[in-house]
Amino acid sequence: MGNKYDFEKVIDRSKKSGSYSSKWQGFESRFPGYDVEGALGMWVADMDFLCPEEVIEVVKVRAEHGIYGYVSNDSIDAFKNAAQGWFQRRYGYEANTDWMIFNGGVVPVINSAIQEFTEPGDGVIVQHPVYYPFSDGVINCGRTLRVNQLIESNGHYSIDFENLEELVKEPSTKLIILSNPHNPVGRVWSRDELMHVCELCCENDVIILSDEIHADLIMKGHKFISAGTLSDSISENLIITFAPSKTFNIAGLGASIIVVPNNDIRKRLEKRLLMNRYPASNVFGPIAGEAAYKYGDQYVDEVVNYIEENIDYAIRYADEHLEGVRIIKPEGTYLVWFDFRGTGLSSKEIYSLILEEAKIAVDIGEWFGAGGDGFARFNFACPRATVVEAMERLKTAIGSIQAI
Repeated sequence: MGNKYDFEKVIDRSKKSGSYSSKWQGFESRFPGYDVEGALGMWVADMDFLCPEEVIEVVKVRAEHGIYGYVSNDSIDAFKNAAQGWFQRRYGYEANTDWMIFNGGVVPVINSAIQEFTEPGDGVIVQHPVYYPFSDGVINCGRTLRVNQLIESNGHYSIDFENLEELVKEPSTKLIILSNPHNPVGRVWSRDELMHVCELCCENDVIILSDEIHADLIMKGHKFISAGTLSDSISENLIITFAPSKTFNIAGLGASIIVVPNNDIRKRLEKRLLMNRYPASNVFGPIAGEAAYKYGDQYVDEVVNYIEENIDYAIRYADEHLEGVRIIKPEGTYLVWFDFRGTGLSSKEIYSLILEEAKIAVDIGEWFGAGGDGFARFNFACPRATVVEAMERLKTAIGSIQAI
């Protein structure tokens, strides 16, 4: 079967396009102290590719109806049924739809879980460097951030299990937030690694929240393991967050599925979500998610292959042209962790080099907490032309500094 989708096409997402893309316009305030005007958008975790045609079609049909009132539970139920099929087909995970909670976004659910299953001052474990809203949520909810920092060795990241065991045994530690596949370092945790983490947590009554939003974006030679497939006993202590947003580029429509097998934990989380009174879904989110999960298999296979080719191109380019820069190839996600420590520059100089000299908007490594200093996260879910332009800009910027 030949390729169905054209990911080479460059689609204008700038201000003049009227797309209101946070990735490509109005992001200057996110980088105080840096001149990023006109920078390439390679930061926010959405893709510069069109959605699957089946998703576009259902949204068009619904938009043409002309009334955008509150969405019915029938639409959400259809989304859950499609998600159930996707989880079974793609991950081998048999998730009952009765275990599922619908919400517009994963991060609000994570914050609600922190509020519900911990008390002010209790400990919540995160694994730095990690997606920064995890840490922000813990701190903003008045809980104690307990960092199980990942161990980096020659570009490979692993879990510090000795430290993790110490943290879960702290009596006030009540929750751990996992990132699998891990954002930003790109690890796809093995079954053995996940079992070890989850067993330590279960033995010490620590609830496991596994964010698996990047589960579909897996590079060749690696296999995604959902925490929900580990064991029945672990599932009883588990909250899993899924969404089609990253996979199918529909983050702006707001549709996520939270799987909670334990009835008591699920009821408590549902009640907390109700207390926080998050807005009801828009009418497009569930139908887009349903179409994506029902018809998106070929799209995912093709987009992951294209993204991996982007990454491989950049690694070859960096090895040849970017002295002191190392690209850590992710096992999963379309987010690529660049190591600039070999340039000998300070953190301020590194980020000035990327943001101001090369004019590339990226996620600054320091945002991700301990272990992020000297790194930057690039988004490679874009046409090859954008990757080529970014690499050439970096080459020119580094060359200008070395010439001084």
